[in-house]
Amino acid sequence: MKTTKQLTSLAYGLGLAMFAGGAAAHGLDEVGQPACLEANFMMADAMNAPFGVNGPGQVLEVSIVTGARGITVHNPFGPTADPNGPVCENGSGNLECPGPFKPTGVLSGGLNGHAFITSAGQQALVEFHRDGTPIRTVSYRPLLGNPTGPAGRGTVPRPLGTQMMPNGNLVQAICDANFFNASNSDVAPEGGLEANQYFPPVNATAERNANSRVLVLDQETLKVIDEYSQPKDKDPRWTCIAGIAFSSEGMGLSMFHGAAIAMVDWKKGLDDDVAGVGSNELDDDDEFELGKKKNRAHVTRWIDMRPGKPADDPSRRDSLRAWGFDEDGTIYVTDRARSRDCLRGEIPGTPGGCNPSVFRQRVAVVDFGDDSPSRTIGLDPGVNVIAGIRPNRMSAVACDNIGGPTANGSNPAGTACDVETLLIASSAYNPGCTVTGSVPPAPCFVPGGGVGEYSIAPQDADAQDGTCTGDQAPGADNSGCAQPLATYLGRNNVTGNTDFVDPRMLMVIHEAFVQ
Repeated sequence: MKTTKQLTSLAYGLGLAMFAGGAAAHGLDEVGQPACLEANFMMADAMNAPFGVNGPGQVLEVSIVTGARGITVHNPFGPTADPNGPVCENGSGNLECPGPFKPTGVLSGGLNGHAFITSAGQQALVEFHRDGTPIRTVSYRPLLGNPTGPAGRGTVPRPLGTQMMPNGNLVQAICDANFFNASNSDVAPEGGLEANQYFPPVNATAERNANSRVLVLDQETLKVIDEYSQPKDKDPRWTCIAGIAFSSEGMGLSMFHGAAIAMVDWKKGLDDDVAGVGSNELDDDDEFELGKKKNRAHVTRWIDMRPGKPADDPSRRDSLRAWGFDEDGTIYVTDRARSRDCLRGEIPGTPGGCNPSVFRQRVAVVDFGDDSPSRTIGLDPGVNVIAGIRPNRMSAVACDNIGGPTANGSNPAGTACDVETLLIASSAYNPGCTVTGSVPPAPCFVPGGGVGEYSIAPQDADAQDGTCTGDQAPGADNSGCAQPLATYLGRNNVTGNTDFVDPRMLMVIHEAFVQ
């Protein structure tokens, strides 16, 4: 298995401790722990069946020093929510109170150390204190034209990832696409929802692509003050937007159905009257309106995960979700590749239909300045529906698992653990599974999510020996696939607990919740 190779390479990975700008942590040999930039992560648990215990949704915090569960942020729209309070928008009727949470985007470190968590079920953004107490909510339904109250539950467009802009404003990814669980998805000619003619049951159209955008919010007022809309050339890769990250180059947007990242000049396409550099607020009677031509996104380049394929190729559907940078500007992005395209009508139960064995769960790695992947980290067949991802310093749990910072005495400087690794959240997390059944993907595609920590060392990229195929056929060996250095949540929780979760976005906490 590749696990042995990973541990060995990490133990001798002295060169990986240095990154651009001289940024390097220092191992704490005296306590057997690496120095961590951040010590906790929080993960949105959508609680969707069949991957998790079906419920309203929650956000879980986990310590990467001990592996223990921290605070649980419960549904702010639950039975105890005040329907006339700020969390329910003072009885405006835009939200469903009580109603579901279904969190997707998670962000911490805002004004006063607050956290901002996106609710896909409510099409809203909720601000929280560091002890998990909700403060207020902004509903996107009136702006996006979604139904209000219970009728709007889970409709599209819906918000996904959230981030902080360099100027202090918030940005919110808005995804418009056909989803099987959205009552207002397009209707198929033969009846039912168009999404159900695909596997997985999601698909994009040109009309919906044009309605996917990024909203800009002022932190102080929590009002939408601006947007980035589809670029003027209407590139087909501009689709459902999921993840957002910033670098000195610009704002990067991962396209769920486009298999590409659009690098956007975030200083262009904004209305200077309300959203110049710095947080600005609108007058009380000056509500923002979508669709202004001057707010079209200025895409400076595309980072393409399917180079050479047409911009509207079927292989791009349902591909990219979350992504992030490591300390030297390398990009890591969840990439659901396929052994073949899943076309319209090729659904499970039909002759020649697609099934989970078609998908190859991997992380695409794009070196700084490149326009396409330099390599991939191939995950084994048991890691399915990857959603959240975050590069971070190696956790104390992984450090212990590889033998500590001195690693067999070969590294007295303690730098074996002084590297970056990758946290990956998956809705069906069964790493190391073996396909034994006659009908794949059992037992690899088993509901119950988790988070794994993986090596990002270049020598640990997949396909070095040609065996990491992701094949879920009986007898497939897949010995070259990446195996986790540590696991969190799921059935392999280091604390011995069992969580049955359905992960979405994952974020390293900049301002930890109070325990």
